[in-house]
Amino acid sequence: MSISPLRIALAAGGGALLAGWLLAATVPREDAAVFAPAPPVPPAARGDGPPSRAAAGLAADLERLRRRTADAPALRVGARNPFSLAPAPPARAAPLDPAPERARRAVSRPPRRVGPAFTLIGVASTETEDGSERTGILAAPNGDVLLAGAGDRVPGGYLVEAVDASSVTLVDGAGARHRLDLP
Repeated sequence: MSISPLRIALAAGGGALLAGWLLAATVPREDAAVFAPAPPVPPAARGDGPPSRAAAGLAADLERLRRRTADAPALRVGARNPFSLAPAPPARAAPLDPAPERARRAVSRPPRRVGPAFTLIGVASTETEDGSERTGILAAPNGDVLLAGAGDRVPGGYLVEAVDASSVTLVDGAGARHRLDLP
C-alpha cells in the first residue's frame, strides 16, 4: 500500500498548522498588553470627593471579612488526613476449642470430582450431504475452548462418543461413560 502525494501534503500541512497554533499559544507576544491587578486605592486618596454608598458598603464588607478571618480558628495540622486509612482494629484471639479432634473431624474435604473437568457450553450443528453434523463446544478448566465432534479425542484421554442436541458423551480410558449436559 503506497501513500499518495495528496495524503503526504495534507499530513504535512496539518502538522504545520498544529505546530503554528501551539507556538502562537505558548510564546508571549511583545505587543500584547499585560494586565496586572491595580493596588487598592482608598476612596479618600483618590480625591474625587465623598465615597458613594456602594463604595462605602464595599469597604464595610471588606473590613468585616478581615475581622472574621482574623477571628477564625487556626488550622490544626496533622489532626486528620482524609487520604489515609484508619488503622486496623486489633485482632481478637479466637477462643480455644476444648475438643480439637472433634473440630478436625468436622472440617471435611470437598468431594473429589470424578470424570472430565470439562463443561459443555454449546452445541453447533452443520448441515452436510449425509445429514446434520454436531460439534460440542467444551470449556476446559484453564479457560481453553475446545470444539469436538463424534470420534475426536480431547485432553485427559477422553473420546467423544456422541454429540446430541443438548449433551456430549465422553468415554474415558477404562470405558466409563460421562455425559456432559448443557446448563
